[in-house]
Amino acid sequence: MTAVQDAAIATFTDTGKWPSTFARDAAKAHADALVWEAEAQALRRLEEGSKAEAEYLREQLSSDVLAHLDGRLKGILSAAKDAGTALGGVTSAEQAIDAGADALDAWRRLTGLLSDFRNVRAAQWDVLRAVSYEDDRARIRQWVADGHGELRGVRIDDIPPHIAGVMRSRAYTVQYLVWLANSGAGYVPTSVDELAANVEAAQEPVTYDDRGPLRDYSPRVTPIPVPPAPAATGAERTPALSY
Repeated sequence: MTAVQDAAIATFTDTGKWPSTFARDAAKAHADALVWEAEAQALRRLEEGSKAEAEYLREQLSSDVLAHLDGRLKGILSAAKDAGTALGGVTSAEQAIDAGADALDAWRRLTGLLSDFRNVRAAQWDVLRAVSYEDDRARIRQWVADGHGELRGVRIDDIPPHIAGVMRSRAYTVQYLVWLANSGAGYVPTSVDELAANVEAAQEPVTYDDRGPLRDYSPRVTPIPVPPAPAATGAERTPALSY
């Protein structure tokens, strides 16, 4: 529309005549603009509706996805536990080569399982972040940095320092995978609420009751004794009321 007006003004400036086709050109430009605006509005509504539907489905299905990841993790840890037993005391690829066929085969299996384990952990955090609000995302970032979301029912202070270091850095190793498999505490949280509950439990301090046996300190009430009746002396008399 603006382009049609600019062209008409330029023509009038150059020739002194107003274009006879201005009305028709302006009406066409206006109609075209309405078509483009209507289409843009429809596409915007389609985009917003698709995003809302995707977010709804993502939120509704997130627990199923996380439960599936938890099942995958259990399978990985079960296989890692078996391979760790065959590995013996080997802690490096060089030692596995020197130890022979069984240890070398176990090391190779654990290396493949470690890659699968890393993928499960990465997917776990991707899903949890996707279904979280901004405040929860900030908490999740802190929980990841503190090493949470790896073990269920285990206090952080009870974990060996070198294992806790791996959990915080997420620089997973074969040794960590074998330790986790043998701990029996590895899991994938199925929701942000479950993760928060496990973080709280992992941070609870150990409490001890050093007060000894319980004693009853409630107040004790001693009844007041009833005074005895006075003994008769024989000198009693009735007072004279005339006084």
